Amino acid sequence: MPMLEKLQPREKRIVLFSLTVCGLILIYFLAVEPLTRTWGEVRTQLQSARQKAALLKLDPKSPQTQQQKRLMELVPVLELPKPSDQQGPLLQEAFTNQLRKVGLVSRRMQLVRGRSIRNDPAGYIVLNLTAQGTGRYEQLLNLLADLPQNPYCVGVQKCSIKPDQKDRQKLEWEITVFTYASR
Repeated sequence: MPMLEKLQPREKRIVLFSLTVCGLILIYFLAVEPLTRTWGEVRTQLQSARQKAALLKLDPKSPQTQQQKRLMELVPVLELPKPSDQQGPLLQEAFTNQLRKVGLVSRRMQLVRGRSIRNDPAGYIVLNLTAQGTGRYEQLLNLLADLPQNPYCVGVQKCSIKPDQKDRQKLEWEITVFTYASR
């Protein structure tokens, strides 16, 4: 600090004041400002977490909870497409479980690799699963109502029903569902 000793008292005060201001600016930008920025983010995350917790604490019999439950049931459950050698068996297994759940028996089930989707840079292909069998009309309706819960089924491509010639309560049905798979 030999240079500081050569300065006049007024100049020493100016230099010390300038160094103090520079130090305060550095402290602000290196410590205080990042803390306040993360503090704001933490506050918004805390608010969203409190809203989620409030939804979980709702009375199960309240109309708001019932409406939320109905909305969640309407939203289909989907998973991202896997390669076709994995996606096909997953669709077939989930669809077979749905058939068992509603009490339908499939005589024949066939998984067919379909066409690739045009203008798709990701290279997805369509997999069709065709099933045939017999059952009652209510069972088929329950199956169609339950399909949105299948995470691998994208939609129904074809559904045909014919009444049995001997027993009018039984139907012969054929349904084709499809999914997308990556190459």
